[in-house]
Amino acid sequence: MDLSGKRAVVTGGGSGIGLHLARQLANEGAEVTLTGRNEAKLTAAAKAHELFTPFVCDVTDDDRIQELVETLDDKGGCDLLINNAGVFQAFDMTKSFSLEQQLLEVDIDVNGPLRMVHYFLPGMLKRESAIVNVSSGLAFVPLSMSPVYSASKAFLHSWTQSLRAQLKGTSVRVIELMPPLVDTEMVAEMDPSLHRMPPETLADAFMKGLRGSEDEITPGQSGQLKLMRRLAPGFIFGQLNKQPRG
Repeated sequence: MDLSGKRAVVTGGGSGIGLHLARQLANEGAEVTLTGRNEAKLTAAAKAHELFTPFVCDVTDDDRIQELVETLDDKGGCDLLINNAGVFQAFDMTKSFSLEQQLLEVDIDVNGPLRMVHYFLPGMLKRESAIVNVSSGLAFVPLSMSPVYSASKAFLHSWTQSLRAQLKGTSVRVIELMPPLVDTEMVAEMDPSLHRMPPETLADAFMKGLRGSEDEITPGQSGQLKLMRRLAPGFIFGQLNKQPRG
């Protein structure tokens, strides 16, 4: 995909992985709309590139998503939708933990991408475009300390496979980016001894996959988890979940 002049939407684009992906896209000439819930964070992030536009949009808010679609349609439509917004929560289910927080995690991490695709897809089917769902290597092997997050990524992985199959033969390409542990604010409280991929490295891997024919991008440890899930599922689950948790 030649990105020059293309219009991209990146959910959760105010920081972390989303912002690094957005920078790469803008550097290739794409006009990028950064979305998120925090207006101040989006405004600050948008100053990083002249092709960035901030748009406050919560992926749990149907009305606001439809306003976003209308805004992009007024500019000619969306060519690249990156579903990146997500929350990560670690908790012990043997202790008190808010049901409301768990359901919110589902609403953002699972229902968010469903809503975005539901509202954006009709317009994207009219042009050469791409949907990118950012899941995780934990879709292959869950991290027991983050049960809802891990399950949401497994859902997203399965749903993306079905979405890709249904859209085969249309003008919409479906890509899944499956990051390993990435050095972002989201995982700042995890054990510092755990290896973290620099977000710039992840963004480079994404751009390589976007330019090529790779529709399931599994850089670093994510590729290892994918392989070991097939070869020795019990072993890799035990290895992943005996790591220090901080």
